[in-house]
Amino acid sequence: MVQSCSAYGCKNRYHKDKNISFHKFPLARPDVCDKWVAAMRRNNFKPTKYSNICSQHFTKDCFKRECNNRVLKESAVPSLFCFSVESEKEKALELTELQEPPPPLSPHRPPPALEQPQMLPQHVVQMVVHPALLPNQSISCDHNYTVEDTVQQKKRIQQLEEQVEKLRKKLKTVQQKCRRQERQLEKMKALREFQKDKDVTSESYVILPKELYDVLKSIEPIDGY
Repeated sequence: MVQSCSAYGCKNRYHKDKNISFHKFPLARPDVCDKWVAAMRRNNFKPTKYSNICSQHFTKDCFKRECNNRVLKESAVPSLFCFSVESEKEKALELTELQEPPPPLSPHRPPPALEQPQMLPQHVVQMVVHPALLPNQSISCDHNYTVEDTVQQKKRIQQLEEQVEKLRKKLKTVQQKCRRQERQLEKMKALREFQKDKDVTSESYVILPKELYDVLKSIEPIDGY
């Protein structure tokens, strides 16, 4: 937790490069602690174990010399404060506001939350109700671009839907064509298998010329042939 000064209007905070020391309130010695609080002149201020006052609010004789002016004497009380007239007035005003109760509500006047809104001037009311009633006034049409954009978007959506429908029909046609080709391929495969089986089972015949047939017929068969 960064140490800061509790004195009114003092903005000193601990920094290693600043030659400023911070000293906690002597809570263990109530008589000295009360003198510190009274010297600060802060309304409703109650110091805690984290409260500090920087060394700039103490005179030189409040420090012990043998400790390089870093340790306070037991009877040291801060006395160097800058109290301006404006700050005193502000603190007095804050104290008065805390002590004075709020004024009672009048029985004939409703509370602020229920009061009627202040009436606007007549020309302002006309401008709000109907701007065209004012003379020499042009009506702004800055919102027209929104309508145009909406129409264009609807038209674009309709075009995209038509394109999607065309692509869907084209896809359906291609799918039907693929199915027909697949059926034809299956038929061709079945026919090819049937033709193979037929070629295996059927006998083969060779037609020879008559001269060759007569020569082969006149040759006596050899044993086993």
